[in-house]
Amino acid sequence: MTSSRYPSRIARGIAVAFWVVSCAGDSDPTPETATWVTVPEFEIGDAFGGPAAFAQVSDVRVSPDGERVFVLEPYLARVSVWTPEGDILLDIEKPGEGPGEFRTPLRVEPNPDGFSVQDTRRFTFFTHDGRLLRTVPNPPPAISFRGFRLQPRLLTESDGYVAVPAIPGTVAAGWTGDDPLDELPLLHVRAEDDRWTMDTIAVLDVRNRSLAIRPAGSEWEFTWELHTGQPLADDDLTYFDPETGNVVIAHRNFGDGSIQLLEITPPGDTIWHRRFAVQPVSLRPELLEGAIDVFTGQLVNQSTMAGQPVSRGEGRALVEAALYAPDPLPSVRYVRGMSTGDLWMQTFEEVDSLVVWYTIGRGDTESALQRVLLPTGFRARDATPTHVWGVRRDSLGVAYVTGRKLVRRTESG
Repeated sequence: MTSSRYPSRIARGIAVAFWVVSCAGDSDPTPETATWVTVPEFEIGDAFGGPAAFAQVSDVRVSPDGERVFVLEPYLARVSVWTPEGDILLDIEKPGEGPGEFRTPLRVEPNPDGFSVQDTRRFTFFTHDGRLLRTVPNPPPAISFRGFRLQPRLLTESDGYVAVPAIPGTVAAGWTGDDPLDELPLLHVRAEDDRWTMDTIAVLDVRNRSLAIRPAGSEWEFTWELHTGQPLADDDLTYFDPETGNVVIAHRNFGDGSIQLLEITPPGDTIWHRRFAVQPVSLRPELLEGAIDVFTGQLVNQSTMAGQPVSRGEGRALVEAALYAPDPLPSVRYVRGMSTGDLWMQTFEEVDSLVVWYTIGRGDTESALQRVLLPTGFRARDATPTHVWGVRRDSLGVAYVTGRKLVRRTESG
């Protein structure tokens, strides 16, 4: 197991802002934090069929007024829109590549004119009642970064893009002769005067992101490999805001509970930064053992299917050598931008078996963080000023889209 931490790095366009804050030493003093709990109020779902019998829900978004709940099911190429009470307003299930159809949808976003859906090929915009407005394709395949195709994350003004290069896992792991990948450029891509331009606006630290294992000495012959994400990764996190076209970068590998947030525009200008600290959480033995057990099982299965079986003891040794195990744990494990304009950050901290999230207003440099305690089995995806929305599964694995009311926790409660 490894536990090395490396300083995050930023492209020249925002280097000054980052290092001024980082070199200041300790994190900014954090004012007193208010704590919120939640109670269930709305739930959409059906275990016995019908429109509310959800499959694999990957995204839930809520309109700013809280009256429309957007649910994305990528494997069905389906977007459905609901009232909080569970009445269906719109249902679009269109797998395909034609106008208004989806090729593996990735995210859904409400906007003043209706909503948009991003899939692996394009951005599609609809009115509130589901009428197709326009479609913007991804950059042509010939537009690449050092031969690697681009993965657009945002559509910017004048139909430009914020994108990252799609690096194959074998390349990122260093299995093709180069060193393992430790940074990834964030690119602003746009067409100007019949030609394409591409500028690096930030460099993301992606060390400790991937867990990659294969037999020693193997090259390109058919063999087994295990390539997945590190469960305790502390690489840079990002939130891509479709409303503004801006990107929020969260640096979390300081090793002391600190978080550095930067918001940058597509041209690469830093418009907000803040550094603060949350409660450091020590690496728990049961968390580490659980990760080792899961990946050992996956490795044994992969090697057996490839006809080159590895014993569980051998597999465990390989996993232990490749697993990144920082102590204390990374300051945050997930960052999400909400409809309120706030950032929500999930941590490894738990209180009374509830998962601790922190929220902060983008652009805010002084106000206290808000702490929200959420049930372990609830995946938060969006929030309004009064509710947090997400997905839970019951004991049978049935998915429900749930809205939980935010309640201020008092000292006595």
